[in-house]
Amino acid sequence: MSRRDDIISAAIRLAEQGPPGQISLSVRAVAKEAGIGASTLRHYFPTQADLHEAIARGSMKTAVKDFSISDSELDPADRLFECCAQFLPTHEHRDMQLELWFTMHLSALGPDRREVSRRLLEYGHDFTYECLHRWLGMLSEEGHIDPAEVASISVALFTMLDGLALHSIVTPERVTVDAALDQLRWLIAKVLEPVPGAQR
Repeated sequence: MSRRDDIISAAIRLAEQGPPGQISLSVRAVAKEAGIGASTLRHYFPTQADLHEAIARGSMKTAVKDFSISDSELDPADRLFECCAQFLPTHEHRDMQLELWFTMHLSALGPDRREVSRRLLEYGHDFTYECLHRWLGMLSEEGHIDPAEVASISVALFTMLDGLALHSIVTPERVTVDAALDQLRWLIAKVLEPVPGAQR
């Protein structure tokens, strides 16, 4: 690993010890965990915002998988569903995952909001959108989606995923894990529905 990666790994270790959905790390603490001086850390991450973004992106990059999205031998709807479903709560960790989602949004947007939390939420949204856009772009290259619609479909999928998380908190009896997965599969089927007269 590079020195930069070492610093990010050290920062992620410290962040995981703090409150869920929040990152409030000092340069000194991260430098100590990475076994370097604060001036060396500043060379790689001039501002604390740079460090926080790197932590957020590093954590997400490790957590989010591309699975079989590039395997054109498999059904495109199944591939896209597999990738998108990882953004929804699972049966095993539903309550914890929804609590983390809510805590992140409350910390970023609530009455006691913190700027670092807002930035982290923004990075998370950007990263999720980038993943969706990349996956849809791959399916577009295979002819399953009109290239001109990739951006708008990315927004639609992102909006549904975020909305399902919210509704899972507000109306858990109606939006169960299975119901959320069913809704996601429904939208993906619509997105990949062949256009009459189009060749794929």
